[in-house]
Amino acid sequence: MKHLSIRLLSSAVVLAASCELYDGPAEPSLAQASSGLLGDPAAPVLVAFSKPIDPATLRLEIARYQTDDHGRLADESGDPDGKLSTLFSHADGEPDVGGALSIAADRLSATVTPKTPLPITPRLVLLVEPGLRSDTGVVTVARRKLIFGYQFDLTCNKPSSVLPASGRYFFVIDVKQPVGTQVRLFSTIIVDPATGKFRAQFVRASRNTDASRCAALGCKSTEACRTLPSPACVVPSERANSTDEFVDFLPDTTSPASYQFTTTGCVVDQPDGTAQFVNAPVDVFTQLPTVTLRNTRLTSQFQKDASGVLRVAGALSADEVLLGAISSGQGVGGLAGRVMTDAQAPAGIPDPPP
Repeated sequence: MKHLSIRLLSSAVVLAASCELYDGPAEPSLAQASSGLLGDPAAPVLVAFSKPIDPATLRLEIARYQTDDHGRLADESGDPDGKLSTLFSHADGEPDVGGALSIAADRLSATVTPKTPLPITPRLVLLVEPGLRSDTGVVTVARRKLIFGYQFDLTCNKPSSVLPASGRYFFVIDVKQPVGTQVRLFSTIIVDPATGKFRAQFVRASRNTDASRCAALGCKSTEACRTLPSPACVVPSERANSTDEFVDFLPDTTSPASYQFTTTGCVVDQPDGTAQFVNAPVDVFTQLPTVTLRNTRLTSQFQKDASGVLRVAGALSADEVLLGAISSGQGVGGLAGRVMTDAQAPAGIPDPPP
């Protein structure tokens, strides 16, 4: 028994010594996050470390958290062409991209100051790459991922009756900056009449290229048939002059130029019979050309005209417009729209996810 006690005591001493000698790597965290959410997308992002770091070994990115079915980021999937949708990057000896990073004097934290506000949706991920060395010489061997997002408080708590509980709409957005262009969209908007909260799905609207609609005009295969304001053969990119021209457009869900986006927000009825509409900011991506609108907002007023048609007037704004990877500043445009009856709306306008 005496020998057993000595062996147990010796094992305990060795175990205790091992625990005391263990020196883990410098682990990053988002000190200001609450349940993975930060408050202000324009504010600096504070990254705390569990022990002082060697600044020369810090490689850090902030990217959109977009994964495949196996939960892998684009550069983890094995696809040689897979690239992160990076919003900020820092590596010693290279210029910071998308903002600036500074390291505290005690080397226990780093502050990322974005050049422009970070997207509110979708979720983001802060990556600390392998090779980060602590003061004691311990080096990380695996990528650290801190998934986070931004709190967006949009309280919908008033009954609404101006908009139908479920409606199909056609929107025309005339973008004024950074470049003049026109965007046409179909949308399904579903409103909770008890609270005014809505869910909306938007999809690109493209001109109907069915030549039989203008058979008498003999449109070319490269042209589209326009019936309003008067029958004519036009290029598919021809601008719409009115939201009543929805009859000449179809929802585009399959072409290389197609795109969709989902948003939520509030509808607030006004005493004069109108309704104010505001959405939670959302990133919008187009493929042809490759354009990103960061934190896009649609603010609008819905009002019935003399014939009882619900019309929309408002504005579009985006914190930043990226042409490819090049920032072109803020996006600004005017917005007009109208509701369509079930008989008027073309087939194929998608519903928002539940």
